[in-house]
Amino acid sequence: MLCEWKPAFLLFLLSLGCVPFQNKNPEKDWSQSLEIPVFITVFNRHHLDKKEAQMFVKAENLDTEPISQLQILFFATDVNQNLLVPEEQRTPELVCSYPEKIPPKTKVKCHVGPFVYPMLWSQIKIQSISFTTSDRVRHFISEEDVDVFTEWK
Repeated sequence: MLCEWKPAFLLFLLSLGCVPFQNKNPEKDWSQSLEIPVFITVFNRHHLDKKEAQMFVKAENLDTEPISQLQILFFATDVNQNLLVPEEQRTPELVCSYPEKIPPKTKVKCHVGPFVYPMLWSQIKIQSISFTTSDRVRHFISEEDVDVFTEWK
């Protein structure tokens, strides 16, 4: 009896190995389906009680061609949605920039901050993402669409 189920069980186990695992990141799948070759993951490293903001940013080139001049623009706002300017800056933008080419299927990292604000901030959000593809076309993803191509952790 034991010998009868072993081949069937072995076939079942082997068939599990042939089933592709689903991607655990539906946002990235959606980004690829729209044929936008970049996906951004932002890891918060905020200290709200200290009026400090910092982020660790990972950008991934999903394409088979290199991209270049990737820039991500962040802003911090107060509870009334007013832009806040960090104490050590004259302007409110926080920039994560990759001036070099990003090879295909590659992830690059950027650290933004720490920035200290004169008052407590309420929200930090991406205002835009821009990059150039290998065909020298400059792409701009505005605040309205940026959530499709980003994930906050």
